Amino acid sequence: MNKPLHGKRSKIFCEHIRSLREKAGMTQRDLATALGREHGMVARIELGERRVDLIEAFDLFEALGADPGREVQELMKKFNAAA
Repeated sequence: MNKPLHGKRSKIFCEHIRSLREKAGMTQRDLATALGREHGMVARIELGERRVDLIEAFDLFEALGADPGREVQELMKKFNAAA
């Protein structure tokens, strides 16, 4: 399985997180605070420099006020469309 850090799916994920954050009216610092993490972590996620596991994705979606299940479904649609 090829898992390029800067592949199409990675870019889609980063854009999705950034879009959710902006829709929530949050800055990267706001999101980092909500997660109890440093600001740089959020920046690295949005830039595609840091991978996110499923548990972290769940926490991100919840911190952004989004439904994790719905967001995963939306990402799967975007991933399939990009294949």
